[in-house]
Amino acid sequence: MIPWWQYSLLSLGLAGLIAFPARADEKEGMPDLAQIEQTCLPTSTANLIIWFGKHGYPKLLLSGATSDDRDLHVVHGIMMDTNARFDLGTRPDTIATGIEKYIREAGYDCDVEYRGLGGKKPFTQDWLKENDDPNKGFILLLAYMHVEYNPGGVIFSPALNMGHAVTLVNAEPDMILIHDPAHENDETGRKIITPEPIPEGTLQEVGASEPVAGLLLLKGSLLGAPPDSEVMLTGAVCVTMHQAGQPKDSSPDSSAPSNATIAAAGTNTPVTSPSTPIAPNSANTTWVAWLFELIFGK
Repeated sequence: MIPWWQYSLLSLGLAGLIAFPARADEKEGMPDLAQIEQTCLPTSTANLIIWFGKHGYPKLLLSGATSDDRDLHVVHGIMMDTNARFDLGTRPDTIATGIEKYIREAGYDCDVEYRGLGGKKPFTQDWLKENDDPNKGFILLLAYMHVEYNPGGVIFSPALNMGHAVTLVNAEPDMILIHDPAHENDETGRKIITPEPIPEGTLQEVGASEPVAGLLLLKGSLLGAPPDSEVMLTGAVCVTMHQAGQPKDSSPDSSAPSNATIAAAGTNTPVTSPSTPIAPNSANTTWVAWLFELIFGK
């Protein structure tokens, strides 16, 4: 990926998690694919693309001898369009354009929008309720943070030089249901997490700072955070599908950020796994910019 956060896939054994029953208002039947090496973002995106394919957009699905083959082909197709690599992950400046490329080559129109740290629009929890629309879906972007409570305010700093991506299944004010690709094939990635809005605070790194008010801390489930750290939802990517003849949102802010916009946030760096994090590749590359680039590349 590109600088802004390193999206990596966590090869965690999450056995024994509860298989939570479906809720009436969730995207029932959302796939729960397991990531392979550094592919958490392409895998999370494939979950959503396959769900769209089975709910009104069949040309998004690829051929294969078995359902597992077909699902894997979708992951590989998204990896190709985003230039993702198993060993290095995905460049953040290719994720939005890559998702759009995959969908358009299947014959559909779409919008891909990022909101969060470093984006054109701030993230708000209310935005996730648009997931109730069957033509919309979200990939959530996570990072691991140390939290320091000082008299002058709350300070967040990166606990790991990497991030993670999961697929949103359902969002409520006090509950978020996700499918986390960091699991083995015989395990479940289905998790209920509790969102805790951040009222104020600053993400700090050497030479840079960024306000984080309005973002979320995620509690209540295993998300691969290292000891003495918190999982922060730093933003989300929303994919909006358009059937033939559907009006397309003409708002200029609804479109995905351009490569130039993303590149301006930092230099391009690949995504990596927690075991081999890659730091920003320039003294002028802030951690915030590095993380932003990463989000769109995985």
